[in-house]
Amino acid sequence: MAEVILLPGPPIDRSGGRRSPFIEPAPLVEVLFDQLEYLVAHAGQGCLPGCPDCARLEQVQKLLLMPFDSPNLPQAREPVAA
Repeated sequence: MAEVILLPGPPIDRSGGRRSPFIEPAPLVEVLFDQLEYLVAHAGQGCLPGCPDCARLEQVQKLLLMPFDSPNLPQAREPVAA
């Protein structure tokens, strides 16, 4: 027969205040940065072609760099010879 192991529970607050039984979600910015950190760290690994995480990183790179890839930017002029 298996041995029963008792684990201690969370501390009991006897102050009388009622708390929500749910944990608040993490701030969106923290979640986004955690995901980006994971994808960047994953990029250094040797993945098989078609890796879904590598595809996600490519998608994120395109979205983040989109403002800098505008086709309407003026072209640099050639230097004038003195």
